[in-house]
Amino acid sequence: MFEVGRATKARRSRPTTMSVAMMIAGTVIVLLLSIPLVVQVITAFRGPFLPFGVSSARWSTENFVTLWGLREDFWSVLGSTAVFVGGSTLLSLAMAFGLAWLTVRTDIPFRRVISVLVIVPFIIPPIVKAQAYLLMLSPESGVLNQLLRLLPGEAVVDPYAFSTMVVIQSLTNVTFPYLMIVPILTNMDGSLEESARVSGASWAETLRRVTLPMLWPGLLGVAVLTFILGLGSLEVPLLFGQESGKSIFALKLWTLMSANAGELPQYGLAAAWGCVFLVITTVAFIVYLRATRDAERRASVSGKGFRPTIMTLGPWRIPVLIAVLVFVLLTAVLPLLALFWAAITPFPIAFSFSALAEQTHFTAFGVVLSDPEFWASLGRTLIIAGGSATIASVAATVLAYGIARSRPTIRTKAVDLFASSSVAIPAVIAGFAMFLTFMVINPVIPLAGTLAALVLAYSYRVSIAYRAGFSATLQIRKELEEAAVISGASRLEGFRRIVAPLLMPTVFAVWIQMFILGTNEFTLPAFLATPESRPLSVYMYAMISPRSAQIYAPDQGAAMALIFTLLVFAIGYGLQWALSLRAIGRARRRPGGIGVAALPVAAVPEEERTDTVSIALEDRRTPRGR
Repeated sequence: MFEVGRATKARRSRPTTMSVAMMIAGTVIVLLLSIPLVVQVITAFRGPFLPFGVSSARWSTENFVTLWGLREDFWSVLGSTAVFVGGSTLLSLAMAFGLAWLTVRTDIPFRRVISVLVIVPFIIPPIVKAQAYLLMLSPESGVLNQLLRLLPGEAVVDPYAFSTMVVIQSLTNVTFPYLMIVPILTNMDGSLEESARVSGASWAETLRRVTLPMLWPGLLGVAVLTFILGLGSLEVPLLFGQESGKSIFALKLWTLMSANAGELPQYGLAAAWGCVFLVITTVAFIVYLRATRDAERRASVSGKGFRPTIMTLGPWRIPVLIAVLVFVLLTAVLPLLALFWAAITPFPIAFSFSALAEQTHFTAFGVVLSDPEFWASLGRTLIIAGGSATIASVAATVLAYGIARSRPTIRTKAVDLFASSSVAIPAVIAGFAMFLTFMVINPVIPLAGTLAALVLAYSYRVSIAYRAGFSATLQIRKELEEAAVISGASRLEGFRRIVAPLLMPTVFAVWIQMFILGTNEFTLPAFLATPESRPLSVYMYAMISPRSAQIYAPDQGAAMALIFTLLVFAIGYGLQWALSLRAIGRARRRPGGIGVAALPVAAVPEEERTDTVSIALEDRRTPRGR
């Protein structure tokens, strides 16, 4: 008996295959998130060039002393960044909340069409949107300024004014908070607002005392994430900010790395800047966590009593619809029209019918399609986006399953928080930190400037997949896995045969989202890519930037931007269509439209649950009940 007990104890202490898989997934996530940030902190204290492998490197606070010595520059960057990111965040939230409220809670005409048109800018790559807005606002040939000149007073928008940058940044970021606010408003019970109005409260009082307190945790989370997203965005500051002379943080980091001829890059000082703003985003993330820890107390969806209400706009329907159409015109129609006009004209000229008849040509599209570098950079883009989405989705799903199924301890809570923390890292800091990491390890592991480096860097957004996988795992009852174990399956087999198929729709949807983000990414490869590994977004920027003397071709850059947008649109919606077809196929293969994957566990009698899962483990491909 003693020998049997010892053998049983040994089997229990031996790590299972599932435990090893979760350890590997956790290690991958830790390496993706922690090592680059650690290298950046070390570089800030051990520069000025690189912290290792350089004889002049030594431990000191010289970079922070230099940063503080440049007080005027420090406070100027801090203030400009606060106004730029804060102002664009507030404007984005205001527009996103208004659009979400109109499409979810009002009777505005064409609600479904508007909801689709609002999402269209999300498909357009950020560098393409920034270029389109720059073309649209050109003082002489910009289509928007041409339209404004038709109005009394001949108002003209200065594209390089700081206020213009703030508005442009807010317009490029509206879709992100809109997609997050829509489900919040959808799940809010409008009967509470009706009760407040019946009790005599005005619309303003109802908004202040009922609506906003209920929405506060969700809106605060959206605000923090939008703020971090704007802080890490490089596209608008790079195209607009260099002309206006304003030092936005992302542009400052880029300038310190891109040294002029005869100068060395100031990596140590750039790392010190990165540490300062990383502290700011970390504080914002902590504030968000503390403010939303009791969000369930404000939940308003309560089963049978839940009934979303639709507010009647009345005479305001037409004015509100016109305002929405103006928004769609500014965010989707005019930018693409400006790109098309720039692609078919040899140089920037104002639109006119005579110019349309005499100056236009379509040769730029042919040149782009026959350019071998275009296809090479497109292939790199697909490889980088697909590889990074796969790494992040697989590692995050396995780890999320392990944490969701573990007892809540300090260790599991710490891992959960760390795996969710990449949302607190702006893209510009992540790109710079990854650049330093690959430079440091290059003598041992030569990854700098390779596609593998870009795949690993893109994977840092792992928290998107982790949070989705964690929430989806919590929705799966544990009884299914317990029944699989009773039927003789290991924990890994139960995960592979029972849990993974149930998680697959969520995982694939997240994979599509991360793939689209990867194809659109510009900030990360701006720090990491070389001419041999650059994706299409960086190659396109080289064609539209006057600083790229030998490659500069604005008409080809505009044509490439349009082709790039169409490709991203086709790939994104093609994947969504494939996902919907797969879901329809799975539903049709189930007897009566219901199978083990969809049937709630509570609907299966207790004595039949083990047999049900056993059949599923035996052969999930054979339809039952035919």
